[in-house]
Amino acid sequence: MTKLIAITGHKSNYPNPIEFFKEDKVTLGALDTEFVGWIRVTTDNGNIGWAPIQYIDFDLGSTAGTANQDYNARELDIVVGEIVILVRELSEWSLVRNENGLVGWVPAKTLNPA
Repeated sequence: MTKLIAITGHKSNYPNPIEFFKEDKVTLGALDTEFVGWIRVTTDNGNIGWAPIQYIDFDLGSTAGTANQDYNARELDIVVGEIVILVRELSEWSLVRNENGLVGWVPAKTLNPA
């Protein structure tokens, strides 16, 4: 269990995060220029957001993709000094759990070892 402390706050800009499940079809958009390894996708219900490239199988040159695992883009709001538990790291983002049991993504650069 890795404990981390927030060195800067983070507030989600996405009140309706995308979610997809293994075998779901998604439409692919632009690659993220700030965080390498992320791609803009549109889910079958029309929701648009960022997803890890490695979670999607696609043919080069195609705008269609298929999820190879479940994913939820929920971000977690954190404040400076907050302690969280690391669930996993992926392409400059950390999936963390706070003391209330809420799980969500925050930029890895907002955290340091506690």
